[in-house]
Amino acid sequence: MRPERSLKRRIAQSFALLAFILSLFFCLVSYTAVEVIESEVMDDRLEKIIEVLIAHNSRQEQYVPPPGISIFIGDGIPQELRSVQPGIQELLLHGRESQALVRDHNGGRYAVVQDMTQFEHLEFVIFSSLGIGFITSLLLALIVGLATARSIVAPLTALADAVAASTRPSALPGVDADDEIGILARAFAHRTEELQQFLSRERLFTSDVSHELRTPLTIMLGAAELLKLRLNNSPGQQEIAERIRRVAAETTERVSALLLLSRAPEKLAGTVVSVNSLVRIELERYSPLLVGKSVEWRFEEADGVWAQGRPELIGIAVGNLVRNAFQHTECGDVTVRLRHGCIVIEDTGPGLPESIAQRLFERFVHGRETSTEGTGLGLSIVKRVTEHLGWDIRFEQPEQGGSRFVLEFPPVAPGH
Repeated sequence: MRPERSLKRRIAQSFALLAFILSLFFCLVSYTAVEVIESEVMDDRLEKIIEVLIAHNSRQEQYVPPPGISIFIGDGIPQELRSVQPGIQELLLHGRESQALVRDHNGGRYAVVQDMTQFEHLEFVIFSSLGIGFITSLLLALIVGLATARSIVAPLTALADAVAASTRPSALPGVDADDEIGILARAFAHRTEELQQFLSRERLFTSDVSHELRTPLTIMLGAAELLKLRLNNSPGQQEIAERIRRVAAETTERVSALLLLSRAPEKLAGTVVSVNSLVRIELERYSPLLVGKSVEWRFEEADGVWAQGRPELIGIAVGNLVRNAFQHTECGDVTVRLRHGCIVIEDTGPGLPESIAQRLFERFVHGRETSTEGTGLGLSIVKRVTEHLGWDIRFEQPEQGGSRFVLEFPPVAPGH
């Protein structure tokens, strides 16, 4: 699993995002509140004080300002305030942060000054606290998110590890839980039990097939060898007996390979084999299918093409494709091209409908929708064999019609 897409990380990120949004909201609210206090409450206070100051001065009465407020009239106004425009001003007065309200009235100038040093310090403390709280909220959200994610993901990880380790369905962790983990565990247990039963039935079936096929094939092989010995004086018939013997022997090998592929593909260690000779053998094997047809086949080969794999499996893959081409082509030609790393089998047959071409390598899918010939397993077997060999297979439809199958494989040097 890619770390950036892990469920644990996404849960922690969700917590952090929620904390970020909420903290940012509260910071904005707090900042707005401070600004409102400064602009509305404190400015309004200065307005009221200057109104009282002007009224007292008009009556030539002395006015004593509240604590923290300084008042100035006429020539007593500091030099910093004499040239400013009337209204609220923020400035440094005698080296201290101050807020002043200047007003002109009946030819005289009045100024009310409030020392803002304490308020600025308080504002700094508030904003610093908000910043620290913002960062702390994110860190706490990440910690809580990771802890929560770990507690949520841990049962899932344990369940996945148990499934990967082929644990018995009844022993899967969380199978008795009454939450979503329990639902998932029971679904896994049910599905795993079904798969185990299916695999058990398949193993029994392949064992029975192995027993039932090997016995008649062994009899055929022995009978062909005995018939060949008795036909020493008939070379033509002896050749037929040898062909029967060779086909029976190759079929025995292929049955063994397919059964092993079905039950234990990891045991199918391959060797370096000549692809040229294997393709020629398959062409000769299925050439009788062209008897009576106006079809010619050609084999265009490069010299010394080698591949890694079991020869019987390579023969199965190539043989199925050659047989299909020979069997379904009624006129024209079949061309097999062998290059280093590639086998191309092309025919001028009827081709395939688009709906079939998309599902061609699935089991029980026939090359033609109305066909009842064959079991529809040939190409699915080819696909399975090529996957085991590490080869690639693809189907193409030539512009001139027909079918083209391309087998690609990693070429190797002989003896490697």
